[in-house]
Amino acid sequence: MNETTLATWLAGVALLLGLVSLSVVGVVLARRRANAAEKPAEPQEKAPPVEAIAPVAPRREKTKQKPKTQQCLFVVFDSPGQQANQALGNLLQARNAFYEAELGVYHLPPSPEGYPLMVANSAPPGKLPPLHADEEQPPVQGVSILIRFLNTRRVSRNPEALIDFTHEVADIGGHILDADRQPVTEETFDALRREAG
Repeated sequence: MNETTLATWLAGVALLLGLVSLSVVGVVLARRRANAAEKPAEPQEKAPPVEAIAPVAPRREKTKQKPKTQQCLFVVFDSPGQQANQALGNLLQARNAFYEAELGVYHLPPSPEGYPLMVANSAPPGKLPPLHADEEQPPVQGVSILIRFLNTRRVSRNPEALIDFTHEVADIGGHILDADRQPVTEETFDALRREAG
């Protein structure tokens, strides 16, 4: 093999390796963008324990003022601890929830009429420990329960899935708050049902 052929061959290999490297960088950047879009915004300052509850999904400013679709409810546990953790873990398993370790959230499959739900830690940074594991985890102070809309322009077809699951979590021993961290009343649930109708 003469020097010209060897140089041409090495240049071809170098070009091929460069293209492979470029492809790998593109895939890594695309995954980071996708993960960044799903991760919650970091809080700017600490707030008192009840004030520390914040939605996992960042809020978007709306140009038009129209009735806000309730996409998120919170349950704050009255007595956080291993018993509440275990009860929550059992409830999630009974609902066939799967744990996404990278984000620290549980995903509940949709009911036939509704949207899938996502359950995250209500305290920043929003990551739940793997409650399904048979080991002791840090006490969860509360959870945020979010509707995962398939189409953000449409409201939930059946808010009962969100309402029922939120009541089940609150039955562990906690109280329900809305997205503005205000106590939820039956009127709140009635308004949610009217929005879906």
